[in-house]
Amino acid sequence: MKEKIVIITNLYPLPWQPTRATFNYQQFGYLEERAELFYLIPVAFPDWWKHRNEIKNQKPNIKYVPYLYIPKFGRRYYAKLMQWSISLVANSWIKKIAPAKILASWAYPDAVAAIEIAKKFKADFYLKVHGSDINMHATFHERAKQITAMANQAKGILSVSQDLANKMATMGINKDKIKVIYNGVNLKKFVPKPANTDSPYIVFIGNLKHDKGVVELLNAFSQISKNYPELTLKYVGSGAMLNKLQGITYQHQLQNKVIFEGTKPHEQLPEIIAKATLLALPSYNEGVPNVVLEAMACATPVVATTVGGIPEVVTDETGILAKEITAESIADCLKMALNKTWDHHAIRTHAEFFNWTKNTNELALLLDIKEG
Repeated sequence: MKEKIVIITNLYPLPWQPTRATFNYQQFGYLEERAELFYLIPVAFPDWWKHRNEIKNQKPNIKYVPYLYIPKFGRRYYAKLMQWSISLVANSWIKKIAPAKILASWAYPDAVAAIEIAKKFKADFYLKVHGSDINMHATFHERAKQITAMANQAKGILSVSQDLANKMATMGINKDKIKVIYNGVNLKKFVPKPANTDSPYIVFIGNLKHDKGVVELLNAFSQISKNYPELTLKYVGSGAMLNKLQGITYQHQLQNKVIFEGTKPHEQLPEIIAKATLLALPSYNEGVPNVVLEAMACATPVVATTVGGIPEVVTDETGILAKEITAESIADCLKMALNKTWDHHAIRTHAEFFNWTKNTNELALLLDIKEG
């Protein structure tokens, strides 16, 4: 009989956001071959209320919990409020499952709340960290203190990069608990195809927010656009910066060269990435973004930044990394990448190291999953 594990995380697809956190969806999907998984997903109360009818008819192994808090106020108390929300709504659901283990995927507030739930139900507690959950919250003393105390009580910690593991160690988290397990990529879906040479394009895929470097990318593209008259820039995704990006596009008269595709289903991404000339992701901070691994699996070169775990997975053979997050620096990297002759076979071969089978085996070992 398979072990029962409850995963507590806000990073999971939602009925109204089906493309949310596809990396977790994929990873945990493979893990379901080894254990019986249940998903407890905290949802901000206004979103939960707005979509309450969509939530009703979900699978019995998924529980959406309305998470009550005051936005941007008293963030040091968010974990307590999440713990209270989970206990109020999902206590009997967890009790009926009687999980052997609880895995929290996101350090704050999810994991700080989850460890108290694990103690209550006498379940072993494990943690997965992603990047922004440490990079952002570690700069605030009270939240960092809560994260460190929680992490040091975990039986094991999954870090998606060595850079992130090092940051946790500097916070005072026991490095012996931390295991670096790089995310995987579906090597059967993300495969090389001939690039679209008639209509070449650079593609950005992700949330259109400031710290993804989306403005710097657009300004960089405006600097090189005249030298590459056939080249376009595609943004795949949605977010708060969309209106600003559209305004900059009009300002530089690039309406015919910058395309806002909106959010696309994950199953459409292999085609979009494989036919791109380059994938660009000039982020301010990252763990190891799956879209970079997916690009390399498609043999598509990457232009990104030297942040987080990106330098651990992108080599000189597979991409070019900007050391500064400025339009000028990114423009230089784009020109170098566009003018370079890439060995696409080498890019694909490198990507094959990052596969979900390897990832699942390492995660199952970390979680000490017993064969049923």
